[in-house]
Amino acid sequence: MDYNIRNWYKSRFGIIGSVFFVATCLLLMTGCNPLQGTATEKIINYEKNFEIVGSEKDELIGKVNPEIFFTANRSNEGLEQVGHNVYTKEGVKVNLQEGRYLITGQPAGNIFIYDENGNLVIREVVGYGGVASLSVDIKDSYTIFADGGYDYVNFTPLSTLPSTELTAGIWEVGLDIEAGEYIVSNDNGLGYLEVHEKGKEPILYEIIGGSQISQSTSRVSLIDGQKLRVTKISKVLFTPVED
Repeated sequence: MDYNIRNWYKSRFGIIGSVFFVATCLLLMTGCNPLQGTATEKIINYEKNFEIVGSEKDELIGKVNPEIFFTANRSNEGLEQVGHNVYTKEGVKVNLQEGRYLITGQPAGNIFIYDENGNLVIREVVGYGGVASLSVDIKDSYTIFADGGYDYVNFTPLSTLPSTELTAGIWEVGLDIEAGEYIVSNDNGLGYLEVHEKGKEPILYEIIGGSQISQSTSRVSLIDGQKLRVTKISKVLFTPVED
């Protein structure tokens, strides 16, 4: 099933139209087709748990930098809030002490974080029209680039408090959220939850907020040490599954 066509149905007709499109695709694939198994798997995974697989997942996640598994010292000892004015269209580069930070900016722009070799670790639109903030672990060898869309960017040391509401950024299971079974949802907006585990392919869930009719719910199993990335949506809710 073509990802762009599915998104067109969703935006044009809402979730009901998307389901109708999926049903139509299933009917069309009942004949003999060497790609039927792969296409059917994509549809079943999405209908069952809003999980995106195959080439669509690879395209959305892109190249994963191993630095996503870095965990900073969470003590915040010696860290201070850092603010920068952005005066030019070229933007501003920022280097920070190692730690965990909450990044915000006004009015809006792109935040790029690069490792010591100049490879991209994460990119996110933060501010008006994007996510409200970005929470990440930073090495002192990283470079943060805020583009010229901003007038001002702010980097605030972030305390570690386990929660079942995760905002945009990178989080660690066992530190920022307890391991366990959860139902994942959101009140509004459209974004993604990535689950990363060393030595394994990442898992990608589409998060759709809105009314109960259109809202997505995905069941996820989290284990200590996994990294979660919340992207293109300001907040994701994790409801523990009762045994």
